[in-house]
Amino acid sequence: MRKLKHLLLLSATMLSLAAASCRNEAPVVQKTNSQEASTNEPSKETSTAKRLPTFSADSALLYIRQQCDFGARVPNTEAHEKCADYLKSKLTQFGAEVQMQKFEATAFDGTKIKGTNIIGSIYPEKGTRIALFSHWDSRPFSDQDDEKYFRTPVMGANDGASGVGVILELARLMQSQAPNVGVDIVFLDAEDCGNAHGDEESWCLGSQYWSLNTQLPKKPTYGILLDMVGGDNPFFGVDNTSAQYALNVVNKVWSVANSLGYSKYFLNRTTTQMIDDHVFINRDAKIPTIDILDFSPTRGFPQVWHTHNDTPENISKRTLEMVGNTLTNVIYRE
Repeated sequence: MRKLKHLLLLSATMLSLAAASCRNEAPVVQKTNSQEASTNEPSKETSTAKRLPTFSADSALLYIRQQCDFGARVPNTEAHEKCADYLKSKLTQFGAEVQMQKFEATAFDGTKIKGTNIIGSIYPEKGTRIALFSHWDSRPFSDQDDEKYFRTPVMGANDGASGVGVILELARLMQSQAPNVGVDIVFLDAEDCGNAHGDEESWCLGSQYWSLNTQLPKKPTYGILLDMVGGDNPFFGVDNTSAQYALNVVNKVWSVANSLGYSKYFLNRTTTQMIDDHVFINRDAKIPTIDILDFSPTRGFPQVWHTHNDTPENISKRTLEMVGNTLTNVIYRE
């Protein structure tokens, strides 16, 4: 769902960020039985690894398909309303306390939008908290497609539904096995209604509203935004906003990803300055938040971005598993 109009390529050469993790402790790694130490007294790391729940890419893909079954989740449509009810139902099913934050906004073309940010607090009694974000709406038109598809709404399997699907699976895991921290899930609306050739703040309308009207049990220590995390052969670099506001969180997450063998895909290097939901979360809500987003300085966004081909058939379970495993480790390390 990224927007080419607001991408300012800062350098043709990617700059390496500080690679040091914000913790010295070894990351928790999911292990197979063949990798377990065959000793009578398992090490602390092995014992912790056994307690780590298993992220299911199949479940995440199912949640993506279920969102897409409603159709494109464009604000002011029946599909959008039905999907909002579905997301509320799933978060409630997984034990979250759910709020539906209604708001109104005006799109760049003058359309009046009725939006809903869906907020689920897991273990709201826990004082230390982190936040997981994704937008759940779809783009109203396929502006990166052949001209005949320009007026076709984007299904948004990757651009929107993939981040939501990963987070719903994490919510399922946390219901069955509580982490040490509380987790606030925020599904943001009206992210993808912006003008590709105009004001940057025509994008991310839901996060702009939420960031100024935050409704959470307690301010999270940090946040992680997921955006387009289901494409094949992804490139998860580090945008400048993440580096500027939350470098310690970048180092935490990328260090865990690398320890799990994903260094080919999680590259701790700056890429571009771009507008996404985390810009307003950092600026207005003042929650240090990073963006895990598939964007390569050489190829740009995934091939199906803002086209009619952004469908569940083009989602990679391997990528979902990679992102899900990384976040499972991050959450359960806290």
